[in-house]
Amino acid sequence: MAPPSQLSIATGSVIRLLKEETSYRTELEGQRKRLRILEAESGDDEEGNRAWNIGQQARAIQETEAVFGPLRERINTALGGLESLLQASEEGRGDGSSEEEIEKARGAVEKAKSAASA
Repeated sequence: MAPPSQLSIATGSVIRLLKEETSYRTELEGQRKRLRILEAESGDDEEGNRAWNIGQQARAIQETEAVFGPLRERINTALGGLESLLQASEEGRGDGSSEEEIEKARGAVEKAKSAASA
């Protein structure tokens, strides 16, 4: 079996980073939902630590939100590399990537660009 092409590796990297971003967005939405539930509850819970729980949940949200800036930078860097490799492959200067790999790379580029504008 031949080793994966540079284009295939770069495509996989962009796709992995996009999945990571999606995972963090899902996690963030769940955290916000838990915070809304905690805030809606009246009075302290059995252990009397409602305020502490709300604070902890708010901190968790802040920590998750802090991930997005550096993650977006990593996606943009990986996307730039993928676009360069894709252009080289389309112009015949690439590493001999198959048409299937080129199509997958095009799809990853489109997906990354649409995620960035969302």
